[in-house]
Amino acid sequence: MDVWISAGRGIRYREHATRKHGQRPDRYWCIRYKQGPRYVTEAVGWWSAGITKAGCEELLGEIRRNQRLGRGPQSLKELRLADQERREAEGADAESRRRASITLGEFWEQEFLPRTKVHTVASTRENRVSAMRKWLKVLADKPIRGITVSDLEKVVQAMLEKGLAPGSVARIIRIFSVIWNTAKKLELVSGDNPASKVKWPKRDNRRIRFLSEMEASALLEALKRQRSSITYDAAVLSLYTGLRAKECIALNWADIDFDNGTIFVKDSKNKLDRHAFINSEVREILTKRYQGQAKNEPVFPGPRNGDPYSGISKIFRKTVGEVGLNDGLTDRRQEVVFHSLRHTFASWLVKRGHPLYTIAKLMGHKSMTMTQRYAHLAPDAQRAAASRLEGFLNFSEAIFDKGK
Repeated sequence: MDVWISAGRGIRYREHATRKHGQRPDRYWCIRYKQGPRYVTEAVGWWSAGITKAGCEELLGEIRRNQRLGRGPQSLKELRLADQERREAEGADAESRRRASITLGEFWEQEFLPRTKVHTVASTRENRVSAMRKWLKVLADKPIRGITVSDLEKVVQAMLEKGLAPGSVARIIRIFSVIWNTAKKLELVSGDNPASKVKWPKRDNRRIRFLSEMEASALLEALKRQRSSITYDAAVLSLYTGLRAKECIALNWADIDFDNGTIFVKDSKNKLDRHAFINSEVREILTKRYQGQAKNEPVFPGPRNGDPYSGISKIFRKTVGEVGLNDGLTDRRQEVVFHSLRHTFASWLVKRGHPLYTIAKLMGHKSMTMTQRYAHLAPDAQRAAASRLEGFLNFSEAIFDKGK
């Protein structure tokens, strides 16, 4: 049977039979007070949990004072509920202050980067990580809601001074815009996205260089002499199909259909899947590469664990330098890069009279606007169309005179 011991008016406790608090038996404290016409007894807690006689006296004093004044919590239950609400409010205030002061770097690490790893393809993740590491890191210590248009324009100016092309600058600012919009969805910021008001010099940064037949032959011969057959094979593939470098290295053998002569191009830059077509040159390199590999293995394997190859651009640039295709150039749009092979594919087709609509489909362009850059390469076709009107008025006059 529990024995309750009085410790003062309205306070009592019982001792635990075996449990100790220090050298003495642990005590379980209760308080007793009048509530209306009845007395109420409520448990406060164990001595070992921090409950003391003084604490019980303080609770009783507050309850009796509130009862006398007719305001505030008038029972232990109401006191505890009020204390819980106070702590929750303090926690909410602390969280609100934390959210108000969260920096771009903290938001990147805690919220944005984990979402990027789940919801985006590898190439997009790499671009975002690179933008943050190289350019946006100067804003990492600023509260994200405090980043202004002026802050972003300073970043833009720094990028331009380092020689970054306007197109690349715009891409990095768009990445910041995505980060900011994500913060807005999470209610960390509000109002207009500062990236939407950034201004910088605009310039057509699109690559315009394509290779002549002689340049392409010289480049392929030089690539063939390199230690990496992969770069040569990928170059041939791009030149005759228009595939981007990342599209080449993303290919698995499941994407190659030798019977129907097609290549399935998935996860492209503009998110549009398409088919490329295997000609004799492409068939030759693919046939040499295929040695019965599993369908999920890459066409261009890397040096370890069958991962896709990643060194195409580096070897390609080195070889272009050896051939001298970029000697004397100051406009980077005229420089030969791996992507120039894709432009060469489209340009050669236009020069041979193929319709721009067909080329757009082969290139995987979302709209004809992208394909229009090649239209000037078909002057003969345009001249032939215009020449069809020659003599039209003379012919019409002859018909008219004959009618008389």
